[in-house]
Amino acid sequence: MIGTGCYYMSEVQKVLEPICQDMDEIAEFYWDNWLLISNMTENPKGGIVRYYSHDRDIRLTSLIMEMDRDYDTYGECIIRFVGPSRGSWLGRMGA
Repeated sequence: MIGTGCYYMSEVQKVLEPICQDMDEIAEFYWDNWLLISNMTENPKGGIVRYYSHDRDIRLTSLIMEMDRDYDTYGECIIRFVGPSRGSWLGRMGA
């Protein structure tokens, strides 16, 4: 289903039993999805996936803004895509 602007409205899934994982584990479990990750860690790089969506859903932005208000619980939060490039091909210039 197409939403407004450049965002596509898809099902945003809540992770029912979130656990801390490094980025390799996160990529393995959530490949080809947009993720809302909380409690980011640096060494190893990772965190806790709280929500995921196949498309970049504007609801992820609303959710991260809510979580950012409770830093003591969620720490640093990000929205990140894990998977192959989804860039658009516009053709060669002049073609």
